[in-house]
Amino acid sequence: MGSVSHRTTSRDAPHRQIVVTDDTAVGEARRSANRLVSELGGNELAVTRAELVATELGTNLLRHGEPGGWILLRPVPPGQVEILAVDRGPGIRDPEAALAGRSPAPKGLGCGLRSAARASGLFDLWTRVGQGTVVLSVVDLGGSPVEPRTCGGVCVGLSEVSGDGWSVRGADGGREAIAVVDGVGHGPAASAAADVVLDVFAEDPAGLTSFAGRANEVARGTRGAVATVCVLDPALDTMSALAIGNVNGRVLVAGTEKGVVTFSGSLGLGARPPSARVQQYPWPRDATLVLWSDGLRSRLEFDRYPGLFDHDPAVAAAVLHRDYARGTDDATVVVVHRRDRGHD
Repeated sequence: MGSVSHRTTSRDAPHRQIVVTDDTAVGEARRSANRLVSELGGNELAVTRAELVATELGTNLLRHGEPGGWILLRPVPPGQVEILAVDRGPGIRDPEAALAGRSPAPKGLGCGLRSAARASGLFDLWTRVGQGTVVLSVVDLGGSPVEPRTCGGVCVGLSEVSGDGWSVRGADGGREAIAVVDGVGHGPAASAAADVVLDVFAEDPAGLTSFAGRANEVARGTRGAVATVCVLDPALDTMSALAIGNVNGRVLVAGTEKGVVTFSGSLGLGARPPSARVQQYPWPRDATLVLWSDGLRSRLEFDRYPGLFDHDPAVAAAVLHRDYARGTDDATVVVVHRRDRGHD
């Protein structure tokens, strides 16, 4: 499911999902990693690193995942490839030993995670016995270390193109804007609707008061879309949000949750935009924002995962996607930490 192909657009690239059931799937993951690096202009060494990561993580899923798992791949322009390995069990009892290559397994040498980590510019692992494991590798084409990230997501389509899309943009005054858009239905027509709405977002990321009118106008003639757009302002410790339709959101702070208020309606399906108001929320130092499309269940139980949001946002998104995706629609979940989180 999903696609590694992508056009020049305002959206972040979706993931390609490869379900790992046999050696053929591991080979497919390796070839997909090769293709992504090549499309981004990477050299032979970058190709080798990405292929190694995809092979090692895929082989680990094949040998140890019960009942199997999948690889997610996407380009992160201009010069990185993101690879996630996701499974539902059994989990790793001693992750430190596994990362150090000190846990020989009956079906292998126990060195796969260490090799993948060495080839990565950024590497992260979340695991719980009985819940499974998510491994993240970001391969930098230049071989450089990758700075810790505060925003990440997982977007997987039912078909070769995803009707969901998401985007992150900087705004003036040190603000940051995030949009998650869900085109009505799925497939190419839904994807086209999501694209035009995301392009409107990119033109003025912080322009929430005019967004509905602008997006409604350009989405006329498409299938229509729903969208949630958030603007994060750390200087004022506030988040502004405009939510039209069923893209859900929660702000997580110190074990508490605050839901993002959504307004009914769709963009592009009427002469007038839906009636929706910009809402304000606290955005303190330790806040995390989670946004997700209706390809996931409406209620996510964040308290099931102590420590999950201490990991890379893409790892957290992959865990939530794994456990809550319905499997009947395109599914997107985006996780955003405040940029100065943990700083004094």
